[in-house]
This record gives sequence, structure tokens and C-alpha cells, in this order.
Amino acid sequence: MNVHFQECWEKTRYESDHTICLNGQTIPYRTVCEDNFFFNEEGKAVATIYSYAYFRGDVEDPSKRPVMFAYNGGPGSASLWLHLGLVGPRRVKLADEINLPTVPPFELEDNPNCLLDICDIVVVDMVGTGLGRLFDQAAKEEFYGSDADIRQLAMFVDGWLTRYNRHNSPVILAGESYGTGRSALLAAELLGGGPENQDTLGISVSGILLLGTYFYEPTAFSQMSLNLPSMAATNHYHNPDGKPGLTEFVNQAYEFTRTEYLPAFYEGDALPEEKKEELVKKLAYFTGLEEDYVRQNWQDIPTRDYMKQLLKNTHQVVGFYDSRYTWPDLPDIPDANVIADDPAMGQYTPAYQAGFALLRQELGITVERRSKGLAHGVNQQWDRKFKRNPAQALAAAMRRNKSLQVFFASGLFDLCTTAGNARFLARHSKLDPDRVLIGEYPSGHMAYLGEESARMLGDDLRRFVAKATKQSFQGS
Repeated sequence: MNVHFQECWEKTRYESDHTICLNGQTIPYRTVCEDNFFFNEEGKAVATIYSYAYFRGDVEDPSKRPVMFAYNGGPGSASLWLHLGLVGPRRVKLADEINLPTVPPFELEDNPNCLLDICDIVVVDMVGTGLGRLFDQAAKEEFYGSDADIRQLAMFVDGWLTRYNRHNSPVILAGESYGTGRSALLAAELLGGGPENQDTLGISVSGILLLGTYFYEPTAFSQMSLNLPSMAATNHYHNPDGKPGLTEFVNQAYEFTRTEYLPAFYEGDALPEEKKEELVKKLAYFTGLEEDYVRQNWQDIPTRDYMKQLLKNTHQVVGFYDSRYTWPDLPDIPDANVIADDPAMGQYTPAYQAGFALLRQELGITVERRSKGLAHGVNQQWDRKFKRNPAQALAAAMRRNKSLQVFFASGLFDLCTTAGNARFLARHSKLDPDRVLIGEYPSGHMAYLGEESARMLGDDLRRFVAKATKQSFQGS
């Protein structure tokens, strides 16, 4: 089936006007929320990407104003997390990010870290997620796959820029989790001339935010060495006594990994017993695990084991997506789903899902569709094969576009896409180090959870976008 992107959006287009105060300025903004349809050869709509655009309202000529495209990943995840946590002008109100309410009522509030004063924002729900839909199951191969997903997203971006006369606007891509690999592939696809000789769109990207980096395939390196700093951060949070501050402790773990663990890992079973015992003690210190367990597993401590081993004396399991969260280990109660049934994801999902329902009311979106926050069916149907991997695509895009800046951002308490893995990809993907920024924050997979981390990440993102789009920095 051959599908194509076509202008047809008036029926489900919703516009509204609002204001927000950012850095002491009252910023008026206009929202446009709409379907972006894909049609088959018979002219039937087979799918839609749903977009939520935020335009600063007091700009006379927006044709050169930067625009950020933001999306989550999954695959199968809607973009309500980034939308209501980091980039949108409204966010979920959380008094305490660790002890969240799991039942209504919930509230929204203005997002002080929003970048609407320096760039317009387009949040994207991909086909089958959020308010995006696949109407014809026969067309799923055109959307539910690593390469197909990128082709359709590139068509959407090109169509959106054309519709709003923004082809002369600097473009920022902001992807989270699976969305980071999506951004890397998209940057190359927008330039054009990909593995299947697609049309050369010639759309260059000024900057890419990779938040919780995941490039689709296991990193060809010792996973234990990449995960150790996040294990150290987790141990520090739950067992801080006798340790230096979080940043210093994590830096010590990085240094230990570089100078002691990796040489020992290379020696493997040939490591002399005396050196092994010394290594075991240090690993136990950083991870918080018992020496006997470390002695048996020092070359590879699986993350899922770590989640249960760290607090086993109190029968608690730490979260995969944010290891600050815990819940009771109930051995007779199996996890219903490895993504949603998690100490962290299980707690903050109700607030974000309800928050999106509140946002729909504020934006006047009345289309009769429920929001699919996490569409597990999409994830299960996804074709994960790709012509080239995201690291290759990103390196190729940076080679072709000498102005492209990249920002790898991670939450230290993220055991899913660890900070160490992000550092490794940033430094081993043939990227220009002078155009790569690495940031690590005291939060989890959603590094904007918590006021301190949200402010730090927001400030760094503001600096990054200002630099990538050649604007003077305006910060708090």
C-alpha cells in the first residue's frame, strides 16, 4: 500500500489563545491542535499524526522564528510526558515528585521552564498513540516500524513547515527514550537521500535534545560498566549515610569504572583472587549490594536483579524508570506488564493521563477519541529492523550539517536508559565532540520530575536552544 501526506485538517482543528509568564515577561500564545492525515491511493484516510502547536502571539514575522518538534517514543508512547513535563506551557502540578497522588483530583499549572519565549513548540502524537490513529490496519507496515515511522514523521515535519511558512525557521528536535533514536534517524531523513534513495528534502536541523538515550540495539560494551554510575546514584538515594554528595559519589563511580572495573573486567576469571576481593568490596560500596552477591555476579549484575537485591532486607523493589520509587516485593503477584507495572511508572501515570484530559479541556479539543498514553499493541506490532542505526544516522547528519548541535541529557536515577550508556553513545558514535553537550540530572527516566531537576534541565535546554539557534541566552 502506498500512502501519502495530504493537506486535510480543518475538521479536527482547534484553536485557542492564552498567556504565560516566563522570565518576568507575559507571553501571549496561540494554540493549534489538529489531525495530519495520511491517505492511500484511493483517497481514503488511513492514519493521522496528531499535533499540538504553540505559537508566540506577539511576533510580527514568525517565518524565521525557531520551532521545536517534540515527541516521546515507546514505540507506542504518546507525547503527554514531554508535553506536560518539560516542553509545553502547562505542566502537571506535583508537590512532591516521589509521593505522588494516584487518584484524582489532579491539577495543571504554568510551566516556568517552557521555552515559548524563544521558540515555537509542536508536540507530536505519532500514529496509534495519544490522539494519533491508524484507521486502516492493512496500512500498519507503513507506520509501525523503525524505518517506516521516520519516513512518515519526515513527511509530517515537511508538511507542517510548508503549511505555516516556516521552512526558514531553525528546527530543534526533542525526543525522549525511543524518541531519541527517532530524532537521530529523523535528522538524517530530513536532509534526504537515505538508504532507499528517498527524496532529498534538504531540511537541516539546528539542534537535537536526546533525553534518556536509546539507540534501538544493545550497546556493544560491558553493560555493567555503563550501568554502574546509575546503580551508585540509586544506592546513594536509598543509603546516603557515610557517602559524599550525590554528584561526587557518581563521579567516583565513573572514575572507578574507568580505572579499576574495566581493566578487571578485561581480565575476567583470570583476575587474581586478591584483586578480585578488593574489587568486590568497592563494587559493594558503590552498588549497595552484599559482597557475597557481588562476588558471584561482579562481571554482570542484571538490572532487574539489582532492582530487587538493593532493598531486599526490607522486601522493597526499586523502580526501573526512576529508582527513587519503591514498592513491596510480592513474589506471588507477577508483573502484568514490564513497562506499565513498575514502581515509578505505576505511580505517575494517573497524574499525567488525567493531566492530559485537563489539557484537552483547556485547549478546546473535542474530537471523540480517547488518548492512548501507552499503546502496548503498537509496541507489539512494531518492526524493529532498520537500514542503518540511529548512531550511524546521527553521525552522517552531523557530517553533512556542520552547524548541528546535540544534547545528551539523562536522569541519574534512570535504570532503563542509563547516564553511562548516554555518555558512551555520545563519545563512541563518531560525533564531533565540540558540538556535543552531556547533562546529568537528579531524577529518573523523566528527568524533569522534581523541581530541582526540572529547573536544571530547563536552564540547560534553554542555553542549548539559544546556542543552536544563535540567540542570546535569556535565563532566570
